[in-house]
Amino acid sequence: MSDFLKKFKSVFIVEDPTGGNSETTAKTSQDTTTPASTAPVKVQAPAANATGSVSNKFVEILSAALEKNNPEGFDYFEFRQSLINLAKMPMDETTRFQSAYAMAQTMGVTAAKLTESAQYYLNVLIAEQSKFAEAHAQQRTKLIGSREDDIKNLDQTILQKAEQIKKLTEEIEAHRKQAEQIKSEVSESTIKIENTKADFEATFSSVYQQIDTDLKKMQEYLK
Repeated sequence: MSDFLKKFKSVFIVEDPTGGNSETTAKTSQDTTTPASTAPVKVQAPAANATGSVSNKFVEILSAALEKNNPEGFDYFEFRQSLINLAKMPMDETTRFQSAYAMAQTMGVTAAKLTESAQYYLNVLIAEQSKFAEAHAQQRTKLIGSREDDIKNLDQTILQKAEQIKKLTEEIEAHRKQAEQIKSEVSESTIKIENTKADFEATFSSVYQQIDTDLKKMQEYLK
């Protein structure tokens, strides 16, 4: 783990005190006792809103983006580190921000420079969010879109051959099993990529809100 990543996590991410794994594990079950059926196979839709959690994988991705775009010198990132250090001391929030700002001033940094750099980091995060959204859309198309078409086509084949009853029973059953397998794969893929998206959004929201809150407070206190 790079020094920047360690600093990033200590400055922005609150570690789970229980030491639990933040990654979400999805489990699916399938009833193997269901008798053969000629009914069309239906894809079970995933939950509309998956609940994400802060993910170490996305912490590393976002920190890498910030590290790549982190300019030389004292700016918002170092200012926030100062705030974290001052939080250990008995002082109110206003005093903490003003004390950190006083330290920044000794390095020739102005309030305008701090707010500008905080907004700069927010823009970096937003750019990463856009890239993730594009990749997420591509994954949905790749892993789900065409597979749903496969299921629909197989359902039509099943219904057509069901009319022949006994003569085509074995062929219908073979198609049904194939469709059930695709259904299982689609459900697993859907849950996996939606949980991944939820983890990213939770991580993004956690970091974004911290920076955005500090930005508003700097605008309020550092005048």
